[in-house]
Amino acid sequence: MARMLLAVTVVAVTLVRFLTGTLRKDLITPILSAVLLASLAGVGHSQIEDGWAGVIHEASDVAHLLAAGAWLGGLVPLGYLLHRGRVREVSTDLDQVLLRFSGMGYIAVATLAGSGLVNSWFLVGSVSSLFTRPYGQLLIAKLAVFAGMLALAAANRFWLVPSMTKARSADGSGAAAWSAKLRNHVLGEQLLGLMVLLVVSVLGTMRPAIGQQ
Repeated sequence: MARMLLAVTVVAVTLVRFLTGTLRKDLITPILSAVLLASLAGVGHSQIEDGWAGVIHEASDVAHLLAAGAWLGGLVPLGYLLHRGRVREVSTDLDQVLLRFSGMGYIAVATLAGSGLVNSWFLVGSVSSLFTRPYGQLLIAKLAVFAGMLALAAANRFWLVPSMTKARSADGSGAAAWSAKLRNHVLGEQLLGLMVLLVVSVLGTMRPAIGQQ
């Protein structure tokens, strides 16, 4: 009930900010949204353990949720900005957005990897369980999709963005084409992210591999 109330509050605050035109200076909504997202750890598999193990698992789950939310949530406005297709008009803003998103992406990926290992320790238990239990096998599928997201993100960071910047600084004629490729890659990340969320939603209903016989 507390989470439902918080969700309604987030929607109400966002609506008020939108109607009053103060979304650009809004810090309340992202903070409330982060709290709402982190609260998922209080109703998931992290509640299995007691004592310090439970605290560590829940903290790891919170970090995992926030990192995933930052990455997947950040892809939405990034994709929208690229979809506008106004490379020359918003080149400075676009460069700043890409730089900020890239920095956030490094932190998000590192957090996802670290917290994912901790969560797997609690929920899978062993390498054999990862391959022989349904929970572990579905987790492998999730990791495969996650690897696809990483591949697209790496291509964006080390290939498409530098090529777009180089084209714009030269004569600007090829910047639009590189921006279109980057937009398609971001869309691909979004689709893979939705697949990850789908797998996670199924994993959340399953008994962890460490508890399967």
